[in-house]
Amino acid sequence: MAGLTKELIIQTVFELLNERSFSKITVKDIVERCGINRNTFYYYFRDITDVMEFSVKREMNRIMETHLEAEDVFDGLLQVMDMFSENKRALLHIYRSLDRAVMMHEVDVLCEYMVSEYVLHAKDYIDIQNLSPEDQRIIRNFQKCILEGVLLDWMEHGMNENLTSDMRRAMELMNLAVDRRG
Repeated sequence: MAGLTKELIIQTVFELLNERSFSKITVKDIVERCGINRNTFYYYFRDITDVMEFSVKREMNRIMETHLEAEDVFDGLLQVMDMFSENKRALLHIYRSLDRAVMMHEVDVLCEYMVSEYVLHAKDYIDIQNLSPEDQRIIRNFQKCILEGVLLDWMEHGMNENLTSDMRRAMELMNLAVDRRG
């Protein structure tokens, strides 16, 4: 029963975030919709921000645990964008709230994970084993910054752009540039 109540609170917060901005949601709204009392809410969470932080971290962990089936890091980014689109309004309300630092931190963690996973499996694209640890770090950081920048820019502009064709074209151009140098 306890786990169900916590899940109900989280689900309710996301429902409310799909309806209105984070700043317009109160504990009263949550407990009334859940049919619980305030003490029950505070048993599980300190405040609404705590619910949001827990939910965002859990969602990012869920994305990472699915082990994105991507050919490359940019294909993985497109898969993440599809997953983000499933809760578009809620994520935008979180991103645009005063607590957006939580969302930005979790996007950073997600991008770091994606790049690390991709670099580990990208033997055909990058001969990572022959690079120094410092060069490996530079490549991972550079790719992470690209991913993070694309995701945050996409969110900043309301997640309205369909970046799929632009991303595929950018990959074609980068592969073409690499092929010309090789």
